[in-house]
Amino acid sequence: MSDKNMARRALVQISAQGADITKDIRPYLDSLTYIDNEEDESDDLQIKLHDREGIWLTKWIPAMVDAAASVGAGEAAGGGGTTSYKVTPKIGLNVRSGPGTSYSRYGALVCGTVIQVKSIENGWASIDYNGKSAYVSASYITQTGESSEAAPAAAGKTGFKLQAVIIRQNWNGDGSDKVLDCGQFELDTVAASGPPSSLTFKAAALPFSSQIRQTKKSKAWEAYNLSGIANEMAAGNGMTCMFLSVSDPYYERVEQRNESDISFLSVLCHGAGISLKVTNNLLILFDQADYESKPAAFTIRKGGNSYTKYSLNIGTAEAQYSSCRVSYVQPSGACIAAVAKVEDYKEDAKNNQQLEITAKVSSVGEAKTLAEKYLRLHNKYAKTATFTMPGNPDIVAGVTMTLEGWGAWDGKYIVKQAKHTVSGSGYTVQVTLRRVLEGY
Repeated sequence: MSDKNMARRALVQISAQGADITKDIRPYLDSLTYIDNEEDESDDLQIKLHDREGIWLTKWIPAMVDAAASVGAGEAAGGGGTTSYKVTPKIGLNVRSGPGTSYSRYGALVCGTVIQVKSIENGWASIDYNGKSAYVSASYITQTGESSEAAPAAAGKTGFKLQAVIIRQNWNGDGSDKVLDCGQFELDTVAASGPPSSLTFKAAALPFSSQIRQTKKSKAWEAYNLSGIANEMAAGNGMTCMFLSVSDPYYERVEQRNESDISFLSVLCHGAGISLKVTNNLLILFDQADYESKPAAFTIRKGGNSYTKYSLNIGTAEAQYSSCRVSYVQPSGACIAAVAKVEDYKEDAKNNQQLEITAKVSSVGEAKTLAEKYLRLHNKYAKTATFTMPGNPDIVAGVTMTLEGWGAWDGKYIVKQAKHTVSGSGYTVQVTLRRVLEGY
């Protein structure tokens, strides 16, 4: 809680390699932008600093580059007498200054992080954290079976880590605060420009240099469900998988041919009508229809005070289909087929277009479900909207909203992207919406 008498404001907390650098960076901070994407694209973090004295360009950037190049080296030097454990909670694990929740918080470790534990006593594990003695709850770590010599080698494959948190204080004059934990990112690029001299740090939840994105593989997957493939890929890349879809396609055989894990997994997800999101060391697979069916969390009324700018669009990247037919001819010659139609389908319309898909299905019900998902996939960008709104940590990708008073654009939408920006001008969130495909 904040003081009710203080002016409303938004703050950011920034950590580098687990160390809180907020106080050091605050005098130079122009803006921080967190981009939260619903699917297919990695979440991003951008930090822009002014550098009038040239300190960052001449001193701190070289030191940061050296630190990024030597990630893992410090761990390699201090591995004696420790045991490797992995962080298990999908929401991450707090690191504290002492063995208890009453002790101050140093930072957090994301799911899947391998740590070196010196000892465990009374439910708390003793570790080294950024050169300090620290503690984590032993209930949320599991032994990996790796030796202390092997773990640093794995750690050395990771890059320079950044974490960010946005805090909105006393926004409504009642002293209440809201927090948006943006998660963990890996530094991708540092760009300098001027005059005036400025620097922009760009970091990604799934950087282009990551193994899951860059390493091309060839492999045949036999007798696997999609969840099994996703979990195996996550484990092989030091990540954790959250499979949230009710449907879990089974493959007698599917081949990954000279392509990266994330590219191959994305193709499988698109084929199954399942969305794929990468954030905070997690692979998240979910059924988009489930998210779209949730009650709208916000309403944007034309002429109201919930937005400052807007842009509306009706466009067709591909043909808009009024129906989709999925069919499969069995070895016996029997045909399994089903058709899905849009909500306002008109039998006598002259411009009806049907999407034809051939896919292996075992029943009419399975064919109908797949037809609905393909129709959703091909039609989902018909109506879109972009709004700039006062900052709100509750507005994230996957949240649904209702538009009222906008004529042809009225209806239910889902947030495809939420772009949170904190700067000297205040805190705003720009949302990109697409119309929910109700009735499919």
